[in-house]
Order: sequence, then C-alpha cells, then structure tokens
Amino acid sequence: MFRTIEWLDDTSEVRLVDQTKLPLTLEHVTTKSHERIAKSIKVMEIRGAPAIGAAAGMGMALAAIESKARTIGDLMEYLEKAADTLNTRPTAFNLTWATNRMLEVAKTAEGSVDDTIQRLVEEAKEIAEEDVRMSRNMGEQALSLIKPGYTIQTICNAGSLATVHLGTVGAVVRVAHEKYGGNIKVYAAETRPRQQGAKLTVFEFMEDGIDTTLITDGMIGTVFRDGRVDCCVVGADRILRTGHVINKIGTYTMAITAKHHKIPFYSVVPVSTIDMVTDPEDVVIEERDPDEIRIINGQYVTVPDAKVYNPAFDMTPPELVDAIITDRGVVKKPTEEKMRKLFESD
Repeated sequence: MFRTIEWLDDTSEVRLVDQTKLPLTLEHVTTKSHERIAKSIKVMEIRGAPAIGAAAGMGMALAAIESKARTIGDLMEYLEKAADTLNTRPTAFNLTWATNRMLEVAKTAEGSVDDTIQRLVEEAKEIAEEDVRMSRNMGEQALSLIKPGYTIQTICNAGSLATVHLGTVGAVVRVAHEKYGGNIKVYAAETRPRQQGAKLTVFEFMEDGIDTTLITDGMIGTVFRDGRVDCCVVGADRILRTGHVINKIGTYTMAITAKHHKIPFYSVVPVSTIDMVTDPEDVVIEERDPDEIRIINGQYVTVPDAKVYNPAFDMTPPELVDAIITDRGVVKKPTEEKMRKLFESD
C-alpha cells in the first residue's frame, strides 16, 4: 500500500491521501499550512489514531516554518497556538501525544531558531517512520495469536490508511497473509455512520489480494453464531492503563457478542496510543455532526430534523478484551500492572 501521509523535502509540504474520496477516486491534499492539516483531521480527510498523530507532528513542523519567528520565545508562542488549532478531535490519544512531543522538542532544542525549526521537521518525519516500524512489529507480535487459515473480523479501518503505512489491524492481517502464504481471510463490518469498513478496509485488502467479505454492523451476531470467524481484531483511538479500549462506535457491541460466542477479541495499537494517565470516567467521547447519520450519499434517509445521538467512539472494558497487541509485546487479559510493564524500559 502507498503511504497515507508524507513530508515532501523538496517543497517543505505535506501530502496526504484524501480518504473522504475513497474508494472511488484517489486524490491528495498537499499543503504548507498547519491550519489546512487541522482541517484535514477535523473533517476526516485523514483519520485513524496513528495517522492523525503523524499529521499533527507534520502540522507542527509546518507551523514552525510558517511562524517567521526571530526568537525562541516567539516560536514557542506560535507553536502553542498551532497545537490548540491541531487538537481538533478529543478522543484520539495520538493527536495530543504528537503535538505535546513536538512542543517538548522545541522547548529543549539547542541552537538558533532556524536550528530548532529544522529539528522539528526531523522530529515530524521521525514520528512517521516510528509508526512504520511499529506497524511491522505489531504484525509480527500477533503471529502468536493468529494461526494459518484464520478468518478475522474487523470493524472500521485500522489498515494502512489509519497509519502512515501497513496499519495496526492491517499489519496483523498483512503479516499473517504474507507468512501463511495467503491463508488468511477477513470479514469487514461496514461501520456506520461513515462506513470506513466498507469504503476503506475492503478497498485496502482487496487491493492486496486478501479474501475479504463485507457485512453490515447488524450482521455480526449471525456471523459469530454461524462460526464464520475465528477472532476479532480491532484498532483503538486510545487504550487506557486499565485496559479499556476506546474505538469506533460498534466495537463494544462486537466485544459483548464475541464473549457470548467464545470468540477471542483482540485490540492492536502502538504504545503511542496507550494513555497511562486518564481514568475511564474522564475520557471525552467525541460527538459528531447529526447529518452523518441523517444523510447517506448526499440524500436524507430520515426526517431532516430528526433528533440524533452520534458518538464517534465507545469504550470496551478489559474483561471483554482477550489481548492487547502492541509493538512491544502482547498483553493477555490486560490489567494496569501488565500495561505498566510495556513502559518499564522508557
């Protein structure tokens, strides 16, 4: 798969795939503006926790260039405002993780303003490269759980398009497909209301020649009852130190149904998505535009002023999670103690 987002050295621009146009057309957004990156994150031209983390890092680098600052103080003031602009989605942990990381680099950098700006550009590129390495590691770690011949149930999109390259769930599927000679299949849930499963996951895996079957979210119970899948593998926009998985709306329902049918439920994330500070009750669940539900393909499918509840994410408690797969290892039956061990080497 192509890269979802990249830094263009020749022009000091960022180019990203406009995911709102997929799968019908492949278009890019190319910009030198951190405000344009913020818009891309908000309207979901780029989405997926690791991908928007990379976008935020590059947005901060663009802001540094835009600032025209002559002093480190002026640069820091501009970057702090840029971070506020870029932090447009409250639930995805990678977003603030990336902006905070870039601010810390700026605070601790030594040298001139120009030296600091160049350091920020290099850090933004490193965030993206780290994501590529972590994705491959997650796929390798998952081989202890994913066996030849497995059919994997997914929801939303956690493939290449949710990261810089390869994916989180995408890495699990692709590495297993590679290692097992193609002997891996996928059931992809459509994922209402924005249909990322139908539009993005199916597109990606079919492009890679992976046997993929599309279902609606409401078919999951029947698919599980009929024994059509061997495990569930989902991404996450945030995982807490307690093992709570915050992921696309519908994940909690899938986890409950998987538990009932004794189907293993796994979440796969880089450690950059793990929030070791926030308590479950303090997580802000993003609520999005009601028209995402009222309208499909530009047409109202209900009464135009119908009352709508549209949370983008839900929270799955650790007792429903069989394992969390990370680039640093697999945490089975997650607890706070086990999660902390992932960070012992930091």
